[in-house]
Amino acid sequence: MRGVPPSRSPAEGSLIAKFAEQLVERYGERLDAVILYGSYLRGVADAMPDLYVLLDEYPPRPRLHRWLGGLLPPNVHDLAVDGRRAKISVLRTHQLLKAVTLDLHPYFWARFAQPNRIVFYRNEEIRQRLAAIAAHSAQRLMAEVGRNPPSGRPVDFWREVFARTYAAEMRSERPSKREALYAANQAYYDQLLQDFRNTAKPNVLRHRPPWALVQATGKALSALRIVKSALTFAAPVDYMLWKLERHSGIRLKATERQRRYPLLFAWPLVWRLYRLGAFH
Repeated sequence: MRGVPPSRSPAEGSLIAKFAEQLVERYGERLDAVILYGSYLRGVADAMPDLYVLLDEYPPRPRLHRWLGGLLPPNVHDLAVDGRRAKISVLRTHQLLKAVTLDLHPYFWARFAQPNRIVFYRNEEIRQRLAAIAAHSAQRLMAEVGRNPPSGRPVDFWREVFARTYAAEMRSERPSKREALYAANQAYYDQLLQDFRNTAKPNVLRHRPPWALVQATGKALSALRIVKSALTFAAPVDYMLWKLERHSGIRLKATERQRRYPLLFAWPLVWRLYRLGAFH
């Protein structure tokens, strides 16, 4: 297996490597890369690992997943290894490249501007493509979301960037999560901002879409992705309730009927969570 960098601990490396091995077995030659990001990468040991799975092509079966992935990537699944579960977000590599270049909303380019770890890559061309995706994502995030021109303390700049991108989705995390995101990788974010200040051109900084439009688009697509996950995730209701409780502290239980038929019967549960402030 290629592209496995040093881990913080042997246990982490072993677990993530096992997830990657399963993904290599599942997707074979279609697999371009596996990327670890999110809370688990930042050292939250009890978090569910988040893995982006980049494919050259979707598998021909199931057809519904192939169609959904082409319509609104990524497809979200769960994967189990040794009693631990990971969330995997699957899309084609060219879809990701197109998204970070052209998408109005920051769903992809806000995520790939964050630190990540390439667990597996198929060849050197893919590795270089991932580096270009990360660099372009960071440039867009700073140019289109932060203050214009970027000034003041880095912590204030990134606090505003994270607040605005989180507000462009339906998220359950409290403001403290955004603070932790910066604190866990302060040197990385400070260096990104310094490089941007040194190289950004004023005319580039002026061309930004109205943020109200970006936010409305992002929230609408976020809602569609939540609905879509009911068609691809093995236990979407249980996962949603677990994640919302973890981030917002709001705990609710679903009925068996809501678990089995979420698209038909889980809407009262979603509405109740919204009224309780689980989504922001």
